[in-house]
Amino acid sequence: MNRIFQFSAIFCLFAISVFAQTVVINDPTAELKNNSGAEIENLIKAKVLPKVRKHWVAEDSPCQEAFEMSGAVKGSFSKPDSNQTLAFYSFCQTGNGFGNNGLALIEDGKVIANYLTESGWTLGITVLPDINQNGLNEFALYYSGGMHQGQGGTGVDIFEFSGANLKGIGWFNAESFTETTYFGYKVTAKKGKTPIFYREKYNNKNDKWRKAGNAAPFKLTKVYSQFEILK
Repeated sequence: MNRIFQFSAIFCLFAISVFAQTVVINDPTAELKNNSGAEIENLIKAKVLPKVRKHWVAEDSPCQEAFEMSGAVKGSFSKPDSNQTLAFYSFCQTGNGFGNNGLALIEDGKVIANYLTESGWTLGITVLPDINQNGLNEFALYYSGGMHQGQGGTGVDIFEFSGANLKGIGWFNAESFTETTYFGYKVTAKKGKTPIFYREKYNNKNDKWRKAGNAAPFKLTKVYSQFEILK
């Protein structure tokens, strides 16, 4: 009986350890929230937008300012054990599914770094729990690609900081829809120096999500967004 008890205890500890190393990256059944708040928005308007206007707005530019906050998350992004905020915003839309967007890194109430990209329509941002275990939080950027020939969807870029630059970890499709179908993926990751990603399909009918497959490993593709530093 003692041996059985010891084996059961060891097995439970092992199961808990494995579970703790697996984290949810995207859940199609969960609402994507905008947690920016007035304080962050006002800081971006005062300290970031004047520089962005000089960079993008011109008389013949397709970028006509239509600023909107897409979200903000807290974590240790550019250095371990720090308390930083990463704000994601849309500056303008330049076409169907295309827009000019920015990221601002904030610490102690000050903007310490700015980044710009010409990519898609912004939907939101989430913080990830250091899936490659290097002491820094990764983050996920959500984009809409607009509607093209009756099809559309949501794509997600995963990034982390590497010094002063942004390093792309990969892209995945979060949701897709046509005139007759609507499905999404629950994406998880097993933590490690090289994380292993899994996804399982969910179908949406009448605004209700139902699991439609088992989790299987898959590889992320190259990130969609290419950021530059705004000085």
